[in-house]
Amino acid sequence: MGGVVIHRLLLKNTKPILMIKPILFITLILLALWLTGCWGYKAKQNKEKANAQPEYEWGVAVNTPIGYPIRFYAAMVGSTPIVRELYSKTREPDWGNAAGYESTSMDKLPKSVDMVWLSYKEDCFYRLKTAIDYEKVEKLFREGFNQRVPNGEVRHKTYDTIVVGIAPGGVVVLWVGYGYLPLTEIGRYQADKIKLREPEGLDNHQRLIFSKKDREEVLNSNTIIPEDFREANKNKPIPFGLWDSYRDNQYQWYPTFEIPNGKMGDVHYQYWNGEGSFFFFTDFITLEEHKDVFAPKELYHDIRKLPLYKEISFTYKAEDGIKYGVGLQFDWEDILATYKKVFGEHPEEVKAHLDIRMNRINSYLTVRLVGDNGKEAFIEPKLIDIGEANQKYAPPFDN
Repeated sequence: MGGVVIHRLLLKNTKPILMIKPILFITLILLALWLTGCWGYKAKQNKEKANAQPEYEWGVAVNTPIGYPIRFYAAMVGSTPIVRELYSKTREPDWGNAAGYESTSMDKLPKSVDMVWLSYKEDCFYRLKTAIDYEKVEKLFREGFNQRVPNGEVRHKTYDTIVVGIAPGGVVVLWVGYGYLPLTEIGRYQADKIKLREPEGLDNHQRLIFSKKDREEVLNSNTIIPEDFREANKNKPIPFGLWDSYRDNQYQWYPTFEIPNGKMGDVHYQYWNGEGSFFFFTDFITLEEHKDVFAPKELYHDIRKLPLYKEISFTYKAEDGIKYGVGLQFDWEDILATYKKVFGEHPEEVKAHLDIRMNRINSYLTVRLVGDNGKEAFIEPKLIDIGEANQKYAPPFDN
């Protein structure tokens, strides 16, 4: 009896345990599945976060060469529409200028553009629908740049503009920019000439782009095309290919600045292809054989193909301890002819430096292109401006 009783008691005590085991097993499975789901969801979130495109505060600026206005029928840069319709430039800079952008917003950077516009001078429509180099755009926005602000400090900045340049012949160039400088080219694109018929149901404003009267008014408006430009180019053909020549004519060269017993300051420059940037005075080295000659360290040690200067400004500290500012502008045909003369028939075999030399009384300068092939030539800038700079905030600064 005792053994039987004990056996039944064991069964009684064991039975509930045997019933709990499958419940516990199922619970553990459900818990594992739940945890796996959570981890999977978090992993998915992390992956999506890693792959998410960053957003930046940016807007769009549109450049058209002086004398060649356009009107958009529709235009998108990524998911950002170009709101304004009529674009024209009446003064420099007209090619490569991020100032005057439309309103900015926090958004993903563009991967494509889709634009339809009327070229007034050509009296035809163009369309460009293309992908752009997103990786290059994003890298520039992500890395940003350093810029000296008016009080002399150097601060890190982020680009804020996609610049769209539209020239005759359906030429489109895109830059990433910030104000007047810096600007970096993203790419050159070719639009297709299209026929666009006026759809029904347009209001009076929407119908302007199809109006012959509007075209005549635009082409004869002094506020859209300067009168002196119209007169100077009367009966002349459109210079198709000119804006490509700004990009295509590049040579292996670097600039030097000769300051007698002085110190080099900062340099701001813009090339004819629309790109531009600056060097800080700390970016310069003095040449061993010429202690008064300064060169950008980066370009001196890595001579490479560069576009040609359109304009350049710089500051320096003269022998008398006074700081000066200099501004130069170059004519395209003059500077191109000089480079072709010095570089000759085999430009790929030649390297040169553009020597900008101040006189000792800080009243004048000379510009000379010197090739390593024994050839050299002077360039006469179309504008030279020399004057005293802000003595407190203009670089160079004494360390």
